[in-house]
Amino acid sequence: MPAFPATECADCGELYGFPVVACRDCGCESFETRELDGSGIVYARTTIRVPGADHQGQEPFEVCVVDLADDIRITARVLDNPELGPDDSVQFVEARDGVFFFEAA
Repeated sequence: MPAFPATECADCGELYGFPVVACRDCGCESFETRELDGSGIVYARTTIRVPGADHQGQEPFEVCVVDLADDIRITARVLDNPELGPDDSVQFVEARDGVFFFEAA
């Protein structure tokens, strides 16, 4: 299973599921990558039928909000399973062009 690349504040250890410029807890501007196991739970899901300019031609596609370990909540794409819903288990697959992809676990 691929590890999820979380961003960790070098000063206070706060974790983020995306790149940040400054830590919201301590203001530190130094970060390290911390690999999480990549498993999560779907918090919410929707189907995108009218995407923004960066994703034209990919519609329709599924997007979900995923809760990862350590209270990290991220937005991600769902691969090959439009039936996933709240409380379903998912697994991180890859990050591509700044988008996280998950599949059913």
